[in-house]
Amino acid sequence: MISSLFCARCTSSVQCHSFSTFPSALRHGENGLVKFHPNSITFLVSANSRRYASSSSSAKQQRSLPVQSQPPSSSSSNPSSPSIVTTTLSNVNPPATTRPGSLDLPAPLGPSASVGEKFSRYIGLGRAYYTFFKTGLKNVYHNYRASLPLRRSLGLPLYLPTSPPPSSGGVGSAFLTTVTALNLSRSDFQLVRRSANDVRRLIPFAFILLICGELTPLIIVFLGDAVTPSTCRVPKQLDKRQTAKAERKRASFSTIQARLGSATPISPGSEEEMHWLAENFADMDFAASASAEQVLQGCAALGLARTHQQPSFLVPLLYRPRLKRWAQYLDVDDRLIVRGGGPEALLAEELRIAVEDRGGVGVEAGKNGLEAEREQKRWLERWLARRKLA
Repeated sequence: MISSLFCARCTSSVQCHSFSTFPSALRHGENGLVKFHPNSITFLVSANSRRYASSSSSAKQQRSLPVQSQPPSSSSSNPSSPSIVTTTLSNVNPPATTRPGSLDLPAPLGPSASVGEKFSRYIGLGRAYYTFFKTGLKNVYHNYRASLPLRRSLGLPLYLPTSPPPSSGGVGSAFLTTVTALNLSRSDFQLVRRSANDVRRLIPFAFILLICGELTPLIIVFLGDAVTPSTCRVPKQLDKRQTAKAERKRASFSTIQARLGSATPISPGSEEEMHWLAENFADMDFAASASAEQVLQGCAALGLARTHQQPSFLVPLLYRPRLKRWAQYLDVDDRLIVRGGGPEALLAEELRIAVEDRGGVGVEAGKNGLEAEREQKRWLERWLARRKLA
């Protein structure tokens, strides 16, 4: 009776045996009252403290695991056969911490604002950017910590942040076999890849932030993506990057058009552009056997080179391995997108990144919002239809 009386006050759903385990701690007093034996109360309290500490540590371990959704059930579930359902969105979209956060800037001032108000706004701008960058750096650290078990499973170095897939191998490579055997989702794959890219930029960017503080946005305008983790890129920086990629791709396809002797420009989103991007530049066999000129054109079109007019002696040393590795990355990512539900399962921001990675920058030109998203979705569906994923 005493055990069940105290168990009714326990907040845990598991039966409490604190008092039934230690009968020597209880003594019957006068009038049937219960009192503690003075020599046993210390042991009783310490034993319960250890039990609650153990429960707290196990709860923390459970919270560190990825969150998965469970379907609601009106009846009591069977503990021997738990039913866990992972949504398609969580499988195909990486965590939000792998993308830049929100940048809350002070409202613009009117033309009649005083000098003091303008000065206060500039201080607010600096603080907003500084907070944005600090949050981005924290996300880089947490993403890399979360990716370590995945890197270990994939056989990647833990403390040398190399991006998957490895530099060697083809469609039937050991890496793709490992991804398939582990049933790795695109969410996990992109987490590993993006965290490695960001960690390589962590030290120089943190140094710039430490030295320059609120003036960091002015510095990274000149340095660009080379030292900026993806979680710390401001909207204007992303727009500038997208414009530069579109210009490089246009110049690359202008060269292809002139080489073919065609008078019709190869426009973004056209079937001819899709043929070159999906079936040539992103094909590993093409990357291995194409001429130096075509390799440079492919790198420029996919955003892997600043221009297609690079010295030809750099092609076997730098640009051909880069194009081959990018083609292997797109092959793995395409398969994981298809397995995760296709373009319909991608969030708007992830859809934009996926299209940009495949050279589709500019296909939504002149469109905004849902209309631009639908155009990107159609483009990615056409891309996947042309890929050799069998």
